[in-house]
Amino acid sequence: MSLGGLLRNKPVIYEIVPPRRDRSRYNTELRGVEEVLNDTRIAAINIPELINRGALGAPNAYSLATIPPEDYAMMIRERKEGIVNIIAPRLKREEFLRRTHKILHDYKIRNIVVVGKERHEDVLPGPGVLEALSLLEAKRDGETVLGGICIFNRASPPFEDYPANSPNLDEARRVWLKSRAGCDFVTSQIVFDPKPAIEFFSSYQELCVKTETTPLTTFVSLTTVPSPRILALLQSLDVVIPIRVMKRLSGSNNMARESLAVSTEVLNDILDGLDSRGVRSPLGLQIEQIGVDNDVLSLELMDKAYPLFRAR
Repeated sequence: MSLGGLLRNKPVIYEIVPPRRDRSRYNTELRGVEEVLNDTRIAAINIPELINRGALGAPNAYSLATIPPEDYAMMIRERKEGIVNIIAPRLKREEFLRRTHKILHDYKIRNIVVVGKERHEDVLPGPGVLEALSLLEAKRDGETVLGGICIFNRASPPFEDYPANSPNLDEARRVWLKSRAGCDFVTSQIVFDPKPAIEFFSSYQELCVKTETTPLTTFVSLTTVPSPRILALLQSLDVVIPIRVMKRLSGSNNMARESLAVSTEVLNDILDGLDSRGVRSPLGLQIEQIGVDNDVLSLELMDKAYPLFRAR
């Protein structure tokens, strides 16, 4: 069954970073995720588009750091369905349309996540998230599934592709606007604090009820932290890690095992919070593999999180 057919049935997806742009490593990278590709709990593989950043504020500041996610999706397609992420603003409108047409019609990949620019100050030539979603919505067929990104604790002012008369646009309304533009699901930033997630789901459900809108599926993203290097990487990517969690991970004799406990507790707290508030918006679970040698630990997180998630 396609991802679209599973969105209302608590799907689980797994994010793998594609290999760097060195074709000699392709087969090695694929062999490193054999167990992931064979895991029947995983409905699809989410494939991010990683970039190298140019000078802050410079035009077209992004260049691809890895192979294109659609190429990786083609590599795994016999084993798992792929979800391709595209940073829309870094592509001119015509290039964005050409690339997505090729993904949908030539590669026959059915799932695209539209990602916005990383920072408000970036000067990029392409469409914003809402415009990009609307462009795809106008051209997609019945099998195409469109996704977006959700950051539960985002408090920054809206980018230019959101309504100018909404200076206090919260994340619930951002997701609601993405849904109106054609979005079917969103994947969250990695979560280490349950409170912003619970507040988001409560606000989003309230907004959907008020506007008589069907809520889209939100994937809660969890990960493991196998080393101080990965912890620093997450911080550099602006993943919000509360001070108490930082101290807990940094002070542990085994950061990897402690991170398993932290992420499992976060998921359990989110599910308890949603139950207590009567939130019934459709949920998904995403396990993110951070680091090329972290598949075993990530699947251990799956072993702990999956039964908790599916039992609710």
